Amino acid sequence: MSSIKTKYIQKAIQIFKQEGLKLSLDDLAVKMSISKKTLYNHFSSKEDLHSACMRSMFSELNQKMDVLTDPTKNAIECLREGFKGLKAVFIQLSPLFIHDMQRLYPDMVYSSHASDIDFFKQRMMANIEKGIGEGIYNRQLDVSFISQYISHSVFGFYFHSVLSNNDFSTSNYFETVLEYHLKGLVTDKGRLLL
Repeated sequence: MSSIKTKYIQKAIQIFKQEGLKLSLDDLAVKMSISKKTLYNHFSSKEDLHSACMRSMFSELNQKMDVLTDPTKNAIECLREGFKGLKAVFIQLSPLFIHDMQRLYPDMVYSSHASDIDFFKQRMMANIEKGIGEGIYNRQLDVSFISQYISHSVFGFYFHSVLSNNDFSTSNYFETVLEYHLKGLVTDKGRLLL
């Protein structure tokens, strides 16, 4: 993908996050300070642009989750960094944007949501196994169950709170749930790293 197309995708994402997906290509082009023709030179339709934006966002989310297994950090540092990355991605999404995505592209949103949860679960499993290997997570943990529980907890809470316009602060949620789960995962050696 060309760097100019990537630049347009990033600009469009920022606008869509604030205003939703209902904008016409004319309105979007004006907000991006380019012509509608320029948009059509890079995207065949509004749907093509939406799809490119969503793929970019899901890719960014997956990159943020990759840190859960960073070999240069211990498992606790990886987990904290991973939750920080998730928070950075999630906190930028407006309820309007999420509602529009679900309304216009339910199949893509559902499959991407399921894929993201599964990807996060796999990274959580790898993080827990890493922590067990480092001696900082408890060896008796049911790795699959804990990974699934945390994955569904994080994604479920976030989407439920956004879609219901819950007043609970998303930023506080990530720190609270992370520290809660860490206390249950760590050994005495790991507790010293908390």
